[in-house]
Amino acid sequence: MLIRGANAVGYTSYPDNTVKEFCKEAVREGIDIFRVFDSLNYIENLKFGIEAAREAGGVVEATVCYTGDLITSPKYNLRYYLDLTRELVEEGIDVLAIKDMAGLLKPEAAKILISALREEFPSLPIHVHTHDTAGTGAASMLACVEAGADIVDGAIDCLSNSTSQPAIGTLAALLGKDNGIIPDEELYRKIDDYWAGVRKMYSPFETGTMASATDVYSHEMPGG
Repeated sequence: MLIRGANAVGYTSYPDNTVKEFCKEAVREGIDIFRVFDSLNYIENLKFGIEAAREAGGVVEATVCYTGDLITSPKYNLRYYLDLTRELVEEGIDVLAIKDMAGLLKPEAAKILISALREEFPSLPIHVHTHDTAGTGAASMLACVEAGADIVDGAIDCLSNSTSQPAIGTLAALLGKDNGIIPDEELYRKIDDYWAGVRKMYSPFETGTMASATDVYSHEMPGG
C-alpha cells in the first residue's frame, strides 16, 4: 500500500497516533509492504511514515519521488536524488522505491539514476514505478532493468498505458523469451479479457485521455 507519512492515505495531516494505529490495523488485515512517500520528498514526513510502518511490523519501502529530469533540471539532478536516498538508507529501510509520479523518467535518465544507485548501494532492493503518460514507460522500465533495478511496475494490458503503468505484455516482449513474467500466456489473456469487460462498466468515470500526452514533459504534473 501507499502511505503519505502524516497524511496516511488521505489528503490532510492526521495525529501521529492515528497514523500509527492505522498502520497496525493495515498489517492485521493483510498489508505487508508499505510504500512510504511524500510528494515533495520532505524528509521529516518520510521519516515519520517509515517509523509508523516499521512499528506496525511492515516491510518499509521508502520512496524517492522523481520530480524533474536529472539531466536538465538545475535542482533535481543526480546529486539531489542520491543525497535523498542516503538519508533514507540511514533510516534502515528495507526497499528503495523510485516513484515517477508524472511519467517524466526517460530511458537515458533512468540508466544514469539506477546505475548510480546500484553502484553505491549494491545490496539495496530497488523498485521503480512509473506512469506511461508520454508513452515512454516501457522503454524506461527496460532501461531500469538493464541498469540493475530489481522490480519494475506494470499493469495488465487492458488497464495499462496513459496515466496507468506500461503494459505487462509489452515488458515481457521487450525482455525476451523465457523471462517468466507471463508464465501462462493463455491464462493471462483470459484474465485480460475479464478486466477489459469490467473496465467498460467504469467508462463513465474515466478521464477521456485516449492517447499519449507528451506535454507532461513541460508541465510535469502527475495525472489523476
